[in-house]
Amino acid sequence: MILGATLGVLVALAMVAHLGPGSSWLINVALAKLTLIAAGGLMGGGAVVIRLDNRERSKQLPDKPDQNSIV
Repeated sequence: MILGATLGVLVALAMVAHLGPGSSWLINVALAKLTLIAAGGLMGGGAVVIRLDNRERSKQLPDKPDQNSIV
């Protein structure tokens, strides 16, 4: 998720600084849109990985003892 956010910030800074590989504004807009899609994919993928990791960790936690049991 951090990688996706970093990618988005870097592209925004490059657009503000008028940096880009394309000489045409149309190419720069297309590259910005593709980068936005890639950043969203990275952030979504990171969220899925974190969710799966949390699910595995919750399976490993010990169960709560019953309130009626004597410990």
